[in-house]
Amino acid sequence: MDDQASQRLVAAGKSCGECGMCCRLMGVEAIGKPQFVACPLYRKSCGCLDYDHRPQACADFICYWLHMPSLDEAWRPDRSGFVLHMANAGTRLNVEVDPRTPNAWRAEPFHTAFRQWASAGRARGLSLMVWVGRRCFEVTPEGDIDRGMIRPPAPPKGPMLKKLELQARVRSQTPNS
Repeated sequence: MDDQASQRLVAAGKSCGECGMCCRLMGVEAIGKPQFVACPLYRKSCGCLDYDHRPQACADFICYWLHMPSLDEAWRPDRSGFVLHMANAGTRLNVEVDPRTPNAWRAEPFHTAFRQWASAGRARGLSLMVWVGRRCFEVTPEGDIDRGMIRPPAPPKGPMLKKLELQARVRSQTPNS
């Protein structure tokens, strides 16, 4: 997806701002970045240091909060403690929970909304899965089903990520001219 198409998907009045939660929670295979490892290219004050050359997975990622006008600021990932994104060709909503706040998804108004969404989506074959590290919970209208530890363990940092971390350290030590 090109940047113009991506920008058209952003709801009016919303932006990533200083969130960056996807840069911490999501894995990026192209640079060997496992899930739950902060991307060395992300800076809170300016976003991605290499935005024009970011991996395709980052360019293609669509944050559900950013694109849904009905979700208010409480749902912003750095405030809610989780990132929402679609998967399986739009048939599954994933809730990727920050391991530092593993029960954030159970707080209100989130949990009630998840149950309502699961109920509304069931007839259309949609599902809602909450991921807390490797553990998965399926949210259904009747309750939450613990699907267990179904994600494989995160791989170690790849050599590309180590190189990017080093480059980021060098950039942060270089005085601005």
